[in-house]
Amino acid sequence: MEEIFLRIQETFDPYTIETLTGPFSLYGGFIVGTLLGIVLQKGRLCKYDVISGLFRMQDFTFFRVGTPLLITAMVLIYLFRDFGLVSLYVPKTVLPAQIIGGIMFGAGLAIAGYCPAIAMGALGEGALDAIPTIIGMIGGSILYAEFFHGTWKDDIIQYIDLGRVTFPDLFLIFNHWFFIFAFAFMCTMFLIGISMYDSFLNYSLKFLGVFRKKD
Repeated sequence: MEEIFLRIQETFDPYTIETLTGPFSLYGGFIVGTLLGIVLQKGRLCKYDVISGLFRMQDFTFFRVGTPLLITAMVLIYLFRDFGLVSLYVPKTVLPAQIIGGIMFGAGLAIAGYCPAIAMGALGEGALDAIPTIIGMIGGSILYAEFFHGTWKDDIIQYIDLGRVTFPDLFLIFNHWFFIFAFAFMCTMFLIGISMYDSFLNYSLKFLGVFRKKD
């Protein structure tokens, strides 16, 4: 418990707060986060019905907004990297950790109807049901950092560590732009398929509604 209070004290140390406006400024992160919040809000992704509808296969707004964002981000990041404007940081690929984390994240997203970023956007819109998700996000992060990080459980989930690899590395593609174009084409086909399925679903529901009214 004493260690926790020491960490809180270090967090609010004047020097720590001062670095936020120094060389390690978070202004860039604030600007990017604000732009992301605008995109999420304008794309109607901060709605519980939109996220829950995704898992019920009834609302594909998340795919329609998220997939173009994914393509755009991939193209711009590698383009900036090739021009030497940014350096690409690749986290380690640890299969057990990412599988377990993906399952937990997906389950939480399906149950709560919000992910951390969307929950904050929903709270900004006045959705009070996002508060439990935010509390769980913060509480879970604290619990992991204080009681699980650095323990024997870390050794288990790091059992299959592939290192800092990318998909072009895994598939032995000598030029990453071949993979990027292939991925963009696959995402485009996915969007077309989702749109066709959505149109078919809406037409079917309308047809069934008319049929029931006649009965």
